[in-house]
Amino acid sequence: MTNTMTINSTPLSQHDLFATKTPRILCVDDDPDFQTTIELRMRNYDVEIEHAFYGMQGIAEAMHSSPDLILVDFAMPNGNGEYFLDCIKGHDTTEHIPVIVLTGMRDPMLKNRMLHAGASVFLQKPVQFDELLHHISRFIHLREANSLGGLNYE
Repeated sequence: MTNTMTINSTPLSQHDLFATKTPRILCVDDDPDFQTTIELRMRNYDVEIEHAFYGMQGIAEAMHSSPDLILVDFAMPNGNGEYFLDCIKGHDTTEHIPVIVLTGMRDPMLKNRMLHAGASVFLQKPVQFDELLHHISRFIHLREANSLGGLNYE
């Protein structure tokens, strides 16, 4: 039996379904300005942004919705980045999710600790959006929305 699905009499493979799925990014940061900036900058792409404003809320949201990628601030209330990574990478349903850790801290050992704890990428704030976008696109397929509301496939 072939793994295909039919929509409007057109067979679609699992690959086709994956390619059309809208990726979801969970942004966990206690700074509402950073959250808003991510939301506004990612509007040019076919992605869904979910928000959590503190660590435990982000952990619960990740467990509940299993996003395709997580952006997490290291320093935030109720579950810093280290605790967040321990929880996400220590649970079967979320251990596969790539995590990009962002921080304004300048501790030279922090990057190694976070990468060792399971972070996929470690970036220091302020981060250039093009650099962040480059790292996001390593983990999820980004489709740019054109001015007509359609999709432009990169």
